[in-house]
Amino acid sequence: MLRGPTDAGWFRTCKLHPRPKTSRGGTMTETEQQVRPGSEVHLDEWVTPEIADEHGYIRAGKILEWMDVVGVLAATRHCRRPVVTASVDGMELQKPIRVGERIAMTASVAFTSTRSIGVSVAMRHGPTDEVTPPTSVAGYMTFVALDEEGKALPIPQFQPETPAEVARFREGRIRTEFRKKMLSGQLPELDVATASRAENPLFIRELLKLLPRSFQLPFDRAAEGRRHAHLSYVHKIEPIRSGNLNFHGTLYGGTLMRWIESCAQLSARSHLQGAAVRLVGLHGLTFIRPAQRHVFIHVRSAVAHTAQDTLTALVNVHAEDPTEGKQIETLRAFLTYVPVAIDGAAPAAIFALE
Repeated sequence: MLRGPTDAGWFRTCKLHPRPKTSRGGTMTETEQQVRPGSEVHLDEWVTPEIADEHGYIRAGKILEWMDVVGVLAATRHCRRPVVTASVDGMELQKPIRVGERIAMTASVAFTSTRSIGVSVAMRHGPTDEVTPPTSVAGYMTFVALDEEGKALPIPQFQPETPAEVARFREGRIRTEFRKKMLSGQLPELDVATASRAENPLFIRELLKLLPRSFQLPFDRAAEGRRHAHLSYVHKIEPIRSGNLNFHGTLYGGTLMRWIESCAQLSARSHLQGAAVRLVGLHGLTFIRPAQRHVFIHVRSAVAHTAQDTLTALVNVHAEDPTEGKQIETLRAFLTYVPVAIDGAAPAAIFALE
């Protein structure tokens, strides 16, 4: 349930601003391009059995879907134009969420560049008798505003006001500057001694988003004509139906994120021989191009990295037009999981990749 500006809750009310007049032809008027405060969107939900797994934990794909809903709405309110999701720079899920708990999610415009909008997403959850639960999910998403022809538009600039807004704006600027240097062929010098611990994950996530398209994926490295031998390899095929389309007539981003989390979780569980896992982080999710209607979506995943207490799956998405006989890459992402202790048993041990 999305909350309006008059609802009480764990967060501040939404900032709504009068809609200015727009010019014809898809360009923004001077009024639209002015500096303005950022928009906020709030969502309140309950974790019900139909959105939980067999162990009573919420399916993480549902959280990603909610993030896309509130993120798109916050970005659209700010620029007053249709937007598309460009990337999910990072998401951390700090605590498991069980059936019966209340969830409150807020999305706030955190940063703007000339043609992109950064949205910070935070979520709290807990039992009904807990007045102010701690923040358990933190994420950052990037959106692009589009005109009637689907071209990127200049957007109104966000003016941070509070100390928290200034801090989030600074993080957004760091991301943008780092990305520009990487795209221009420069490798930014990272001074571990002076860089803050909070900045290091930003740099890593930007690097993951900028992996070259020629980078050979684990599932492409198997011998030609043979199925991938690794136990964690999962390949799902989903048709795009009319109910999965957004306002632009392309695949709804929240649906796609739910699909990739489902696939990545299966890879993680397969690596652990079926043991339960939960999502703790998403890194470097990049929407390369939109998936059009009347295509089939191929979601492939495999465990790409293991550590002492975590394992990370790489997910790749292709859109196939069977009438043309070709597949086009549309998305890449990295999802990190941890084993879960069930019924008092110790979490499954993580064995290294061969």
